[in-house]
Amino acid sequence: MKHSSCTKIEYQAKVADLCSGSKVTSNLIKKKFEEIIKKGNFYSPKELYISIAMNIENILCKNFKSLKDLRAIFRTNEDCIKFLEELIWEGEPVSPYDKTSKVYKCKDGWYKCKNTGKEFNILTGTLFQGTKIDLTIWFEIIFRENSDRQGLASTTVSREYGITQRAAWYMLQKIRAAMGKENHQELKGTVEVDEYYEGGSHKKMHYNKKLEAREKPNGGKKLLLGLVERNGNAVIKPIPDKTDGTLTAGVLKYVKYSSTLYSDDNPSYQKLPPFYNQANVVHTKGNYVSKENKDIYTNTVESLWAVFERTKQTHIQVSQKHLQNYANEAVFRYNTRKMKSSEACIWLLQNIQDTHHTWEDIKSGKYRQYNRNQTRAA
Repeated sequence: MKHSSCTKIEYQAKVADLCSGSKVTSNLIKKKFEEIIKKGNFYSPKELYISIAMNIENILCKNFKSLKDLRAIFRTNEDCIKFLEELIWEGEPVSPYDKTSKVYKCKDGWYKCKNTGKEFNILTGTLFQGTKIDLTIWFEIIFRENSDRQGLASTTVSREYGITQRAAWYMLQKIRAAMGKENHQELKGTVEVDEYYEGGSHKKMHYNKKLEAREKPNGGKKLLLGLVERNGNAVIKPIPDKTDGTLTAGVLKYVKYSSTLYSDDNPSYQKLPPFYNQANVVHTKGNYVSKENKDIYTNTVESLWAVFERTKQTHIQVSQKHLQNYANEAVFRYNTRKMKSSEACIWLLQNIQDTHHTWEDIKSGKYRQYNRNQTRAA
């Protein structure tokens, strides 16, 4: 183990020692190996010497299991910035304004894009851009959003971190918007589809309010369309109504042709073009698993709604214009369910480019629609 002039440490390690089996960490380690192999900076086919900062090595190989571990690794803003540069840029700064441009290093962690003449840093174009709140707090909140089963409320963040409730709400909405990159996957194989009514039960309402609610579209409730690939990812999207056109458009957009589609006995799904192998369960007769074929059911998508319910219960009220954001949080939690909390955090941080939203954007509910082909970095 040797100390170099750039205050980094060299670790002697075998490939098998560094690959943890995690999709996130293994991909990052693989990229680092490929980078070193291209440079020819290794001594034998079996062992490589990797020069890497101690905090990066701790996260990629050891992971952090608690807030105590996280605080020990990320003590300052500089620690967070160095980690993000290694995670996203992999040691080579890339201009967010022109990815093909040459980059010049400036003072205090800033860089300049040669082609556009604009200055930037690793936070430019991300949810952290322009923040006055320490990145160490941002990292803690992101970790807690992934590790806490029901997520966080803005009042909790405000109370525990000594910031205003408005700033806490803004931070959480930006994090949920970044999680939206997971909510655009194409589903294939066996896919289940179902609708969900978000809102209080009419039975518990006062008589006058019950009459008023029933006169509103959808009974005064918000509608969501959920699709789940068995043993895979999920998608949740707010929908304006339950008409044939709305439901079929959602299926056609997110489910790959020739997939197997299971639904309840809503007749709208029977009007889909013949692109899928379809079957349904007659919920109106109390059947939740087909008697002819035990593989035909929609219990998987029902478990997705349970995740959404737990997320929603943390908050007093969820408005229609921010409903997609809360759906993003539930989907991100579902899609990363097989990851450790630390790995889910790294997965999110690895994909934070092009996630910047202003206060006016979020206040008015103008969230960015992400491109499916650019949803993930790994």
